[in-house]
Amino acid sequence: MSVFRVNLNSTAQGLEDKHPTTGAQFATSRQRQVYIMGPNKTNRLLSDGETFTDCNYYKRYAYPQVSLEQAILTVVTDDNSIYSDDSTENTYPKVWNRFIDANTSYGDADNVVDILTDTGSYATFVQMTNGHATQGVTVRLNGLADAIFTLEAATEQVFNAGDLVITKIEFANAYSVGPVPIEILTSLKSVCNT
Repeated sequence: MSVFRVNLNSTAQGLEDKHPTTGAQFATSRQRQVYIMGPNKTNRLLSDGETFTDCNYYKRYAYPQVSLEQAILTVVTDDNSIYSDDSTENTYPKVWNRFIDANTSYGDADNVVDILTDTGSYATFVQMTNGHATQGVTVRLNGLADAIFTLEAATEQVFNAGDLVITKIEFANAYSVGPVPIEILTSLKSVCNT
């Protein structure tokens, strides 16, 4: 998710809200609001100067995707994900690294990758790699007691797009060997709020 700022009063527009001699911005007037329809067909009322967080659909209203004269938004923080009108293409990568200590369980904070809480989205592709030469760990998917498997030493497990949707990955190491380095590469679905 990226953060956008409404910028209706740029140097090329919004001159009715500036003092004619000093060029200072007057208080935001109702003329400095705009409705923009999001990709899910929901209208969003935006006032000049406010910020909001959403998918990169809104980059189409920001410079340099449009000329400065036509831009009504500024990108404050860019998550660098793409936006496509074909929703199957709206994914972006994220990597987590965990070190699973000896004699630890699923509930330990360092053993959890909570994709949904961290990103507000879910993974459509996951690749987990166990970097330890001799020690495996157990993995629980989505908090389900019947979705537990062993990720053996020096191996990887891949869930391709279409296999399942993953919102949480938890690890446990019931052995006295540790820490076990785990790398989790994901492809996350970019979800639009509006």
